[in-house]
Amino acid sequence: MRHRRIWPAAAVGFALVAAACASAPEATTTTAPETTTTTVATTTTAPEAAGPPRSPSALEAEAQTSDGTTVTIASVTLPAPGFVAVHAAGDGGPGPVIGVSDLLPEGTSTDVVVTLDTPLEASAAVFPMVHIDMNQNGAYDFAPPDVTTDVPGLGDDDQSVAVTKIEITVEG
Repeated sequence: MRHRRIWPAAAVGFALVAAACASAPEATTTTAPETTTTTVATTTTAPEAAGPPRSPSALEAEAQTSDGTTVTIASVTLPAPGFVAVHAAGDGGPGPVIGVSDLLPEGTSTDVVVTLDTPLEASAAVFPMVHIDMNQNGAYDFAPPDVTTDVPGLGDDDQSVAVTKIEITVEG
């Protein structure tokens, strides 16, 4: 009877060892008289680049008077080609995008004029924000929640978004 009880336990043990060896990638087995050691080879690869860098990005813009169809950004610095998206105010911060610059080159651009798709009808605060052309296709691809490819650029601290609030006085 003892042999019958040992045999099922031995068969299960053998099956577990065989399964472990079969599923382990590049496994090598060394057998000593009473010891079995299994070594599994592992490789570590660097993560693939997710696109161009997002920082350091910066922009400067001041309160201005406009006819409501454009906003002028005094200076924008990009770590890679990208855009300035002008957001309407929403709940005290950036809301929907109401205009986007043409593709800007890496480096510093000055006096960037952004034509608004939705002109301002009255004086209002807007939020110009840097966006990086992450897929490098030259088109602005950011319409949350569905499309968020061209993500906001980050400041020197790699934590904060490069955005500023400016007041636009609409005249005319």
